[in-house]
Amino acid sequence: MPLRIDAREAALTTGRALQLLSSQTILLSDRGPGTRVCMVIAWAVIFSLGVIDALWLLKSNLEFAASNWDSLLSIAALGGFALMSSGIISLRLQDRRDAIGQALHAVAKRVVLIAVSMIVFIFLAAAVVTFCCLTASAALPLQDARLAALDARLGFDWMGFVSLANSSTLASWALGAGYQSTSQVVFATMLWLCLSNDAPRLAELFALLCMTAIGTAIGMLVLPAGGAYSFHQLPPDAFNHFGSDPGMWHHDLLMRFRSATPPAIDLDTPNINCLVTFPSGHTILGLVTTYVLRGRLYTLVPAIVINGVMIVSTIPVGGHYLVDLIASGGITALSIALLRWPNYSSYNSPRLRDTGLARA
Repeated sequence: MPLRIDAREAALTTGRALQLLSSQTILLSDRGPGTRVCMVIAWAVIFSLGVIDALWLLKSNLEFAASNWDSLLSIAALGGFALMSSGIISLRLQDRRDAIGQALHAVAKRVVLIAVSMIVFIFLAAAVVTFCCLTASAALPLQDARLAALDARLGFDWMGFVSLANSSTLASWALGAGYQSTSQVVFATMLWLCLSNDAPRLAELFALLCMTAIGTAIGMLVLPAGGAYSFHQLPPDAFNHFGSDPGMWHHDLLMRFRSATPPAIDLDTPNINCLVTFPSGHTILGLVTTYVLRGRLYTLVPAIVINGVMIVSTIPVGGHYLVDLIASGGITALSIALLRWPNYSSYNSPRLRDTGLARA
């Protein structure tokens, strides 16, 4: 009888330890309630998008390439191993007070953040790209004429702006470099937050990326478009400083997905992450990364400069309408407001002030 009781207690102890470990790694629950809320939002959105993708795939004529599963499972296995092993080390060393123990504990906590970042970002990207391919394959009527008309109502001369930007070699080079910097800025932001052990801001970044992904998905469904370059048909000399096909590298792939025989969804396909034209994903990424880097001038100022150039570049380089950028700003602002509103008192309470989310 005592052996059975001991075995049961051991099993319960092990179960509680695993629950604590998974909570502190997957949800980062030991970094404060605000951080946990953001991680719950991020995982909920990723799971929901995955379910929607799976159900839609069953009803569509698209196939999800088998090679995608190899990549996703490899990333999940590698990230999961790094997450669990570093989480165990962090738990074992959290009470150590010697210099070596504290140093190893600090390293382990940062490895946890890097592993979480890798898993969240890859699976969110896979879910969003799959949804975009499915939306494109629905072949809903393109709304470029409506978007161009909205630009005109706002008094914005799209063709004139592109020609003006193209008239300066320096400006066109800067805009091109700014547009290409987007992925580097996102990854640098995540890496900085991981290495600085700023889990609250990292979780906030994930939550905002996931929440804005919902707005992006809705926008692509409501106003699918081919892009401003495909609609306005500018002569080549009007954009020659931006390359031979700015804003059009996605167009052939978009049209293939809209055809009667669409290709398989292969996440390694070039430009498969560029199928969204309304709203502007680059603008959303620029605004979100700038927002999470607030509070410190040495991170905020470079973010404002680099992302500011990048956002402007989405018109002449990315081929977006001005209204795409405005919609992106609205989606980002709404996401930030929704994230902060229900927890406003928590963000500013003394109990959570040290979590990082309360910093302005």
